Amino acid sequence: MPNRAVRISRAGEGVLHEHPGGATSRTPVTASENAAVAVQFATMPVGSGPPFHRHPSFDEVFIVLEGVVEFQVGDEVHTARAGDTVFVPGEVPHAPRSVAGNAQGEAKIIMLVTPARFETFFHELADLIASGRGDLGSIAALGAGYGIEFLERPPVRTRHEAAHAS
Repeated sequence: MPNRAVRISRAGEGVLHEHPGGATSRTPVTASENAAVAVQFATMPVGSGPPFHRHPSFDEVFIVLEGVVEFQVGDEVHTARAGDTVFVPGEVPHAPRSVAGNAQGEAKIIMLVTPARFETFFHELADLIASGRGDLGSIAALGAGYGIEFLERPPVRTRHEAAHAS
């Protein structure tokens, strides 16, 4: 069995990724540590989010810390607010998008990816964007290598608003 040990990541530690639309994420727990899950902290300016996609090889859990994030799942949109958790099976077409932020105009989320190892896609994506070659065709080709398929976004037919106590 590989060597597995408890490790504490301090705030701000981990690999920083830059994404289109000004979003960023930091990955403090990765497959390189023999972890079964990767953890990312993401900051999403209002309006930012990935293209509509699916990835049958890995699932995601999103925990909204600040702001409001809409999750388009097929032709439905689900609204998640601070404190909400969203589980997305990888084979389900989806796309999160920040729609309301904190005082800085950003939503903040924690993303859990299982199994770990797909977080390297985000490392390579950040490198691609930094190189100036982050066009949709290049991003789609990179994603295909990880089993990520970018799809045409269907029109929204149903919106689900979460009820929250004030």
